[in-house]
Order: sequence, then C-alpha cells, then structure tokens
Amino acid sequence: MSIFTEIKIIHMKILKNLTLVSIIILLVAGCHKDPPKTYDDTDMTVTYYNTEFTFSSYNTFVMPDSALLKTNYLTESQVTDFYKKDGSSDQALELLRSRFLELGYTQVDSIHESDFIAVPTLTMMKSDETVIYNPGWWWGYPGYGWGWGYYKSTNYYYGWYPVYPWYPTGVPVTVSTYVGTVIYEMLDAASYLEVVEWNEANPDPPAGAESPVLKIRWQAQIEGYSTDDGSYNQERAVRGTDEAFAQSPYLIK
Repeated sequence: MSIFTEIKIIHMKILKNLTLVSIIILLVAGCHKDPPKTYDDTDMTVTYYNTEFTFSSYNTFVMPDSALLKTNYLTESQVTDFYKKDGSSDQALELLRSRFLELGYTQVDSIHESDFIAVPTLTMMKSDETVIYNPGWWWGYPGYGWGWGYYKSTNYYYGWYPVYPWYPTGVPVTVSTYVGTVIYEMLDAASYLEVVEWNEANPDPPAGAESPVLKIRWQAQIEGYSTDDGSYNQERAVRGTDEAFAQSPYLIK
C-alpha cells in the first residue's frame, strides 16, 4: 500500500466529522431572510489554524498524486472525468501547489523530506429535503421564490405568485441542493508517519487503544452551490482560494 493511499484512508475518517461540520455551516448559511441573488452570494470561505504553531518552522511540503473526492451523487463517468488528465483533480492540486510555492515553501518528492503534506479535498454533496409548501407564506416578498442553486424534482420553476383560492395547501415539495466544497489542509508530515506506523503495527487494535494524533496545522473550506458551468465553478474556486490565503498571512515564509 502506497503512502498516499494511506492518506486517503486516514483522511476519509476525518471527512466523516468534516461532513457534519459542513452540514452545520450550510444550515447556518441558509438562515437568511433574503435569498441570494447570484450563486456568488452563496460562496463562503472559512479558515482554521493552530494558533500555538509557528508556521515559519515549515519549509518543505509534499502532495498526493490526486485530490481526494467525497460525493454522494456523481456518476462513475463523472468521477472518471474528475480524475482524468487536466480534470478537476489536477486543477485542485495545481491551485494549492502554486499558492504554497508563492508563499516561499519548497515542494519535495519524498514525505520523509517534507515538513507538511498539502492535501486538497473536494466534496460534492446533494441533499434532498421534502417540505410542506403552503402558498402565501411569501406574500409581500416579490422574488422570494426558490432562490438560486435549488433544483427541484421537476423542471418547473416556482417563482412569486399571488395566492389562488383554489390552490391546495400543504403540498409536499422535494428540494435538492447541490453544494461543492473545496478543502485545503496542511497535515504535519511527522505526525502522519507516526499514525501510519501505528496502524501498520496495530492492524486489530484492542478496545481503548489510542493511536497517535494526526496534527492538522491549517484548514480552509471554500463552499458554495454547484452549477452546471464548470468554468464558472472553477472561477469561484480560484477566488475562494485567494480569499483563504489572503486571510491567512501567518502562512507567509
């Protein structure tokens, strides 16, 4: 098993908790009185970092050969396209690589020579929610319809309409939301190797056994509603990446 295969295995365990965090962020972001006017209005960039760590102690980094992908709706063909040459995986790798190089870090080929691992992850999740639609609740809010980024189970778009007395109340409507999140992380290489070695030495650990802790020094989450326009999504990802590094000046060498 390659070391970067181990990254995917260990990282998927982290993503189980990360998915919950993303859901919470999505719910908080969704509590707006006014709907977003454009897809850009749904975009959000959040960064986290270890306030007690001195980032200037890092000099070198290594990267996996592909980005990690977590999705619950992409087809096999779409996943294949994601990993094809110059596809979304390669684009995410290059985007993250270029930013760390610009900050003064040096990329190396061996994890044993690196201070940290730069890992890009993309989550593309679809959430379905069935709501009871009562006509008239939005009365007085022209334009307050489904909002941008919502895809219903039919192609019909329900915008703003007055109440019709013949229209039945309590109509169940299924709303599907497609959210894409780009996640960047700086994983401490030494702690990662300790985790790998411990897992190899303890394939069936006893109950209560504690493995070494994988240290994540920095993380950025760039989230927004997905569209069918790949170039537009890429443009927003680049903008979010710039925002993530702009609000992380402590990363500069």
